[in-house]
Amino acid sequence: MKAIPMKKMINCVAVSGALIFAAGQTMAMNQQSTADGKQHSQLSNDSRVNLTDSQVIKVVSTANNGEIKQAETALPKLKTTEARQYAQMMIKDHSANEKKGQALANRLKLTPQASSISTSLQNDSDKIVAKLSRSATPDKDYMTSQVEVHRKVVTLLDKQLIPNAKNAELKNMLTQTRTAVAAHLKKAEQIVEKMK
Repeated sequence: MKAIPMKKMINCVAVSGALIFAAGQTMAMNQQSTADGKQHSQLSNDSRVNLTDSQVIKVVSTANNGEIKQAETALPKLKTTEARQYAQMMIKDHSANEKKGQALANRLKLTPQASSISTSLQNDSDKIVAKLSRSATPDKDYMTSQVEVHRKVVTLLDKQLIPNAKNAELKNMLTQTRTAVAAHLKKAEQIVEKMK
C-alpha cells in the first residue's frame, strides 16, 4: 500500500470538512424554507377548521375593508391611469360588496365573528397598507400586492368560505363574490404584465 503524502491528506480532510459544512448549511436552509412554507400556507391549511356563518361573513368583511384601505392608501400616489382606475374600481366594488354582506348578515341575524383566517387576512392587509404608505414605486407595489391578495381570496373562497357556508343565501353571495374577485385578479395580472 502506497503512503499518502501528509499535504494531500490535509487537503482531503479540508475538502471533506467543507463539503460537510456545505451540506449542513443546505439542510438548515431547506428546513428554514420548509418552516416558512408551513407558516405561509397556514392560511390555506386552515380548511380543516369548521367556520360558522358568522366567521365566514367576518372573513368577507375583512377582505372587503382591506381592499378598500389598500386602494385608498395607494390612490393619491398612483401615477398610471390603469393603476388609478383599478384602485377606484376596488373602492367601488368592495364597498358595494361590503354593504351587501352587512345587509345579508343583518337579515340572517349574523354577528361577524373573528377567526384565525380573518385575523391573518387583517395582518396581511395591514402590512400591505404600511408598505404602500412608504413606497417609492407605488404603482408597481400596489398592483403586485393586488395580484397576491386576490389570489389568496380566491383560494379562501374556494377552499374555506364557500364549503363552510351553511346558509344558502350566504353561499350564493360568496359564489357571486368569487366571480368578482376572479375578475379583479385577472385585471390586476394584466396590468402587472404590462408593467414588466
